[in-house]
Amino acid sequence: MSLDTEQIKEKLDIVDVISAYIKVEKAGINFKAKCPFHNEKTPSFFISPTRQSFYCFGCGEKGDIFSFVEKFEGLDFKGALEILANKAGVELKNFRPNNAAEQKEKIGEKDKLFKIMEKATKIFEKRLAENKKALDILKKRGVLPASITKWRLGFAEDEWRNLYDELIQDGFSKKDLLEAGLIKKVSNEEKYYDTFRNRIIFPISDNAGRIIAFSGRTLKKDDKTPKYLNSPETKLFYKSEVLYGFNIAKNHIRQLDYAVLVEGQMDLIMSHQAGILNTVASSGTALTKLHLKKIKRLSNRVVIAYDSDSAGEKATGRAAEIAMSLGMEVKTISLPKGEDPASVIKKSPENFKKALKKTEGFMDFILNKALKEKEDRNKIKEITKNVLPLVPLIKSDIEKSQFIKKIALKIKVREEDVRNDLKKIKEIKITKEIKLPEKYPKIINLERILAGIILLGESGKNKKFENLKKKWQKIANKDKVEESLKNFEKDKEALIFETEKYGEEGDLVEIAEDILRRIELKNLKIELQRITIQLDDKNLSKRELKETELNFNKIQKHIKEIKN
Repeated sequence: MSLDTEQIKEKLDIVDVISAYIKVEKAGINFKAKCPFHNEKTPSFFISPTRQSFYCFGCGEKGDIFSFVEKFEGLDFKGALEILANKAGVELKNFRPNNAAEQKEKIGEKDKLFKIMEKATKIFEKRLAENKKALDILKKRGVLPASITKWRLGFAEDEWRNLYDELIQDGFSKKDLLEAGLIKKVSNEEKYYDTFRNRIIFPISDNAGRIIAFSGRTLKKDDKTPKYLNSPETKLFYKSEVLYGFNIAKNHIRQLDYAVLVEGQMDLIMSHQAGILNTVASSGTALTKLHLKKIKRLSNRVVIAYDSDSAGEKATGRAAEIAMSLGMEVKTISLPKGEDPASVIKKSPENFKKALKKTEGFMDFILNKALKEKEDRNKIKEITKNVLPLVPLIKSDIEKSQFIKKIALKIKVREEDVRNDLKKIKEIKITKEIKLPEKYPKIINLERILAGIILLGESGKNKKFENLKKKWQKIANKDKVEESLKNFEKDKEALIFETEKYGEEGDLVEIAEDILRRIELKNLKIELQRITIQLDDKNLSKRELKETELNFNKIQKHIKEIKN
């Protein structure tokens, strides 16, 4: 054990550390709590102040303050060490991994990526300070200089290789930059270009505050350029788990016992600027169960404050359904039509704070929306279509019964009639997510999973899997698919065991179809990027330009079809 870890353990008591995350109570000479690592009604998670350790009799999790913070925060050992060192007031000077394997993990590859991301952040920050146009845009949106500093906002210049050249000069390799998601390679050529160009940059941090990814808002005003662009998934960044601002908001969520969930970075920055420090953002990516589980560990209550347009209402519905399926208490905020949190706060922070005080339970919100229909017949249709399917998501039988009674009173029908209609409606099926075994790496190799499913199908001669290989060959190059399967052949036994584990979590064909969709989307996006570069070629003839534009539009349309 290093001198640093010994100092931290001397200064921090395990009960104090864990009780800052979850509610604990005395149990003889020890303390107990409901385990934060699995669902349970009766506490089986015990903490020993004497041994400075914890153990869960329900799921078997055990360890000390470092392993608890690692697990709870979703960090590596060094990330947990930094959080606890900060809490203990210990300056890290003597950290040394305990063994060769840990040395490789902690000081090797990941640390190099963290250094690259930190260096890139500093470059982006410097560029923003020098760019009046980008600063003016932020100022017009109401962002104060203090917020620019707090969130380390930056700017990527409108150059193809600006960041690439500077980081290569600093000694980083092309491989490093590719793995960090900061550059992209031109297909079939040894040429590289910056991922982010002509964009205001929002750095995304892990729970320890280390930069792991970026989101960039374009300054261009055209239909071909996406408004927001996020880093690709890397060994540091797994978008289905990361919430923007969570590293700063987590303690406030814990203290206030609720989270405010917004959609975009600007909404979050303005919300924090207004003093609503328990705000987190899904940051332009689809909200997942993993996102909400992160919040649920700190509080069971969430207020959804999405945009007040039709898209925002749909997103609110999806987010609320997932949260309710996890047993969370969900409320919504009412904003003026066409407004978002950022625009409301810019005009009047107090108005947004007042709206937060007048939040409405999500089920009441959708019921009241349905009741706004003028004709009784339409009201009943709306309630049957949009309200009743959500009732089974109410976990408490008492609350469910009260809500059924409320529906009956509002539309003046018998409670028994509402219950009879409910029996005809199947409970809403929350979109499945590919769930990995706990020990599986967080950076998913989709091709490995797909190959495992195909190999499992071949080993059992299962007809359900026969078409998967053909579909993959249709999406990707046939030779490439054969090469991938050949490479995975040597790990065939291990792959089949892993795949059987996936089979315990969900339908393998559904998982494979989802992976094929993701691979196709990835390939189409790469092709779209290649065509975008072609369109910038001033030497194209009119005929070539027209053909290239038609191809561009065709691929864009196909991408939208797949996403829908």
